[in-house]
Amino acid sequence: MKRLCRVHDAITSATFWAASFGVLYLTLVTAGEVFGRYVLASPSDWAPDTAAVSFGLITFFAVPYLTWKSGHASMDFIVNAVPRRVSVTMMRVNYVIGFAVCALCAWVGGVEAARQISSGVMIVSVTPIPKWVVFVPLVYGLGNSALYFIRHFMATFGHDPDTTEGAHEWSGT
Repeated sequence: MKRLCRVHDAITSATFWAASFGVLYLTLVTAGEVFGRYVLASPSDWAPDTAAVSFGLITFFAVPYLTWKSGHASMDFIVNAVPRRVSVTMMRVNYVIGFAVCALCAWVGGVEAARQISSGVMIVSVTPIPKWVVFVPLVYGLGNSALYFIRHFMATFGHDPDTTEGAHEWSGT
């Protein structure tokens, strides 16, 4: 199981780096578009379209890493205020809900991506871009996040709820 978790983490780290390069791409393309539009008076047709797609790719390549590292915004003052056993139960419920929502959205997205691929659906824009280019990363990001929610959930078992011992094997932290 530890080996599978390490492979899962390595894939997630690689796609997080891809998202980071996507931010670089988005920055350069946007700067180039502003320069071309206002200095050269020659805007491009493709820059706004590819920038819009890159937002989706950045988001769905980065979200599994944030789920893995619990890097999301959290208003956990209630969870921190209750006794540890109640807190662990609340976290478990949260992980199960996170898993269910991400898994369901990934499944629906996968069905839609398959339809888009088979039908050749394109994004309505000047530059022809297949719509599945955004939906496949969506499925990856949400499906991968669902796996991390299950790993976090499993990490809450097999140890004393009054400590955090034993949580590392599943959560990867």
